[in-house]
Amino acid sequence: MKAIAGIFVLLIVVIGAYLLFGTRSPSVEGARYANATYGISFEYPSAHALQEREVGDAHRYHYSITLIDKEALATLPQNGEGPPTISVDIFQNNLDQLSIEQWVRGTNFSNFKLSPDGLLASTTVAGVPALSYTWDGLYRGESTVFTHKDNVIMLSVTYLSRDDQIRADFARVLSSLTLF
Repeated sequence: MKAIAGIFVLLIVVIGAYLLFGTRSPSVEGARYANATYGISFEYPSAHALQEREVGDAHRYHYSITLIDKEALATLPQNGEGPPTISVDIFQNNLDQLSIEQWVRGTNFSNFKLSPDGLLASTTVAGVPALSYTWDGLYRGESTVFTHKDNVIMLSVTYLSRDDQIRADFARVLSSLTLF
């Protein structure tokens, strides 16, 4: 009888531990980003730090929003490669007025030239047509590109392994994106 009671207690402890720790994900809690200038908003995991900055020049603007895992940010190697990231890049397009495909195939910013298969997949983001593709350089990457207002917007994720949590976080950013 003591053996059955011991197994029952052990089972309760295992189930309790699973419920407490096994279903928790560092990416469950979230924050919301909104930018009225570019008319975008999205959710992102609170486990990520958000950095934004203008990286264009006097000829064209290029606004960059980067999400970096806070733990990885705290342990960045000196003079080394950074951690995988999620990025939202907004490129001025009112001068050239390129289509999505023209922009992806014709600019180095897209990283499309690093695509191992050269395939573009049609999709939608926030109800607008978009193109998605993979690429492989220093990191593996996935990008989704669409136009909004006078801009080309590219959402990308870099990762080291296909099962990285950051890919799930990227899917969350993409699915929560709203345009206004």
